Amino acid sequence: MRRRGFSPYGPSKAALESETAIWAQDLAGTGITVNALLPGGATLTGMIPASVADEIKAKLLRPDIVVAPLLWLASQASDGVTGQRLDASRWRSDLSERDAARIALNAAGCTRDNNPGDT
Repeated sequence: MRRRGFSPYGPSKAALESETAIWAQDLAGTGITVNALLPGGATLTGMIPASVADEIKAKLLRPDIVVAPLLWLASQASDGVTGQRLDASRWRSDLSERDAARIALNAAGCTRDNNPGDT
């Protein structure tokens, strides 16, 4: 979000994370949850120019990295989870969904280092 040359993409991403936290608070008690799902790094999408070298493209995340956490977020298993950022690159398919989510979630708008909910 704060990388050189990533304006307006970075600031708009930061705004979306802030809105995620705000909307989650505004909708508290309604049964509606609001979370942000991100791949967790540069991802091989249409935003990557064709001119990028194949060696670099090979190191990028695949878009399907978000599938397992997305399915979890859409399931009843995530009921009550709100105001969170889910980093798909931290999702561990070798763990139970509950444990994978615990590792991949942190408060929207925070980093792992400044997440007030982390222990």
